[in-house]
Amino acid sequence: MNQGQKANWKIRFAIVMIIIAFIFFASRVLYLGDSEEVVSYLWKQVGFIPVNILLVAFLIDGIISKKEHEAILEKIDMIIGTFFTKMGNDLVSLISSANYNVVEMEKLKSIRNWDDKDYEDELKRLQEHPINFSTDLTGEKRACFLNNIHDILNKNQDFLVNLINNPNLLKKDDFAGLLLALMHLDEELARRGDLSDISDPDFNHLCGDIKRVYTLLIYQWIYYLKYLNQFYPYMISLAIRTNPFDCNAEVHVNE
Repeated sequence: MNQGQKANWKIRFAIVMIIIAFIFFASRVLYLGDSEEVVSYLWKQVGFIPVNILLVAFLIDGIISKKEHEAILEKIDMIIGTFFTKMGNDLVSLISSANYNVVEMEKLKSIRNWDDKDYEDELKRLQEHPINFSTDLTGEKRACFLNNIHDILNKNQDFLVNLINNPNLLKKDDFAGLLLALMHLDEELARRGDLSDISDPDFNHLCGDIKRVYTLLIYQWIYYLKYLNQFYPYMISLAIRTNPFDCNAEVHVNE
C-alpha cells in the first residue's frame, strides 16, 4: 500500500466515523427532541478538544523524549563496551602492571561479589580521589611501557576519532573526557618520536598524562561493569574472569 492509498483510506475512515456520529446525534434529536442538550454537549466537547490535544501532546512528547534519551544512553553504554573490548581492557591491564601503588586498588579484586551500591560507592570515590599512579620503570622497561601504550593508541586512532565525532557522546561528558585525554596522550607520545631516551622529568610529565587517562579509564571500566551487572549479568562473567587487578583471575571456566 503506497502513501496515496494510505491517505485515501484515512479520509474514507474519517468520513464514515463522522457520518455515524451525525446519525446518532440526529436520531436523538428526532426521537427525543432535546436538540438544545445535543448542541450544548457538542459545544462542550468541541471546546475541550484543544485542551485534550494540549495534554496529549505534552504527555506523548514527554514519553517520546524519555524513550529517545534512554535509547541514546543504551547506545552509549554499548559504545563503551566496544571501546573496552577493542582497546580499553588492554590499556587498563598495561598501565595497572606498571603501577606499584596497588593498595587503593585492592578492593577491585573483589568485584565478583559487588552489588549496585558497591559500584556506586567506588564511582563516587574515583570522582573525589583520582587513582594514585606511580611507577619506577627505568631504561628499556620504561621505553617498552611507553611504546606499548603508544602502539595501542596509534593502532586505534581512527577508532578514537570516530568515537569523538559521535554526537551522542555529548550526553556522556566523562567518557568524552576520557577520549580527549587518550588523544592528548597519543599526541604527547607521537611528538617525541624516539621513546627509548626519555629523561626523568619528561617521564614524570608523561606519567601525569597517564594518571589522568588511568583514572578516567578505571571510572568508565567500573561504570561499564555496573551496567553489565544490572542489565547483562551473563556478560559480566568474562570481565570478572579477566579482572586485571586480580592476579588469580583465569579466563577459562573451571567451576
